[in-house]
Amino acid sequence: MGDKKRHFKLSAESPLYQLFVSLMIIMGVGITLSIILSLAGMMIFGSDLTVLEKSKTALSNKDFGFLRYLLIIQDISLLIIPSVIIFVMMKPERTARLNELKIPHMKEVGLVVILAFCIFPVTSFTGQINAGMHLPEGLSGVEKWMIEKEDHANSILNQSLVSPSFSIMILNLFIIAILPAIGEELFFRGVLQKIFYNLFKSGHIAIWFTAFIFSTLHFQFFGFVPRFILGLVFGYLFFWSGTLWLPVISHFVNNAVPVIMAYIQGMEKFNATTDTPLWKQAIALPLPITIGLLILFYFRNKSNDKNENLITV
Repeated sequence: MGDKKRHFKLSAESPLYQLFVSLMIIMGVGITLSIILSLAGMMIFGSDLTVLEKSKTALSNKDFGFLRYLLIIQDISLLIIPSVIIFVMMKPERTARLNELKIPHMKEVGLVVILAFCIFPVTSFTGQINAGMHLPEGLSGVEKWMIEKEDHANSILNQSLVSPSFSIMILNLFIIAILPAIGEELFFRGVLQKIFYNLFKSGHIAIWFTAFIFSTLHFQFFGFVPRFILGLVFGYLFFWSGTLWLPVISHFVNNAVPVIMAYIQGMEKFNATTDTPLWKQAIALPLPITIGLLILFYFRNKSNDKNENLITV
């Protein structure tokens, strides 16, 4: 029995083997659950996957319900459940609890919320620059495909952000902010970043590599740079704090604020493009960047102090 039990543990295996098994679990468990739950949703809502292609005006109430349902099962089936399985398999036998899920102090939570708000002007500025980038003329076909993918992703997001009532806004917070924050941080930081750290023997390489994959897999190419920056911040928060809750909180704030603003302002005003010149936005960046870096350095220094204490003990 003991030998069989060890076969299901990944903690002592090589990083490449851990990565292979993790991807197999994501594809096997995740895709299977997604298909089963999608089929169940079609029967429950009386809708189908064409909701992903329809415009907002063509969606019925059942379609809106099914679209939100699809977003929920996407995070639960593809990210949360597989990541929990991988976590359990990678937990060493001698460890009674998961250190990655330790509860942070309220001071740290407050600092991370401030950090999340400091990131907004940075991602907004870099996002506008990123959106204006173009591929060489020889890759015009690729650029067209990227634009179509971007527009499609933005269309689904905008349809999901529609909040005709306060209760729908709360539901949207659950779908767009809470579930993705938990699911994506569990998988990208809790699973991939840890595996890459063991593989490369470098926290920095693991963080940057994971951030690259994190941004790429969102398939929003003209928002790659700001999402890459977010991935770096989330990665360093986890690396220096040792708890996934801090990047989860930062991720939640990043996703929750647009949901709340879309509800308060209305979708038309929310989607209106800013007419503030980039140079004026750039002038305002040093302050939030400085505050954000000071907060990150706080967690780095705290991590260094903790390591020094462990060495002296």
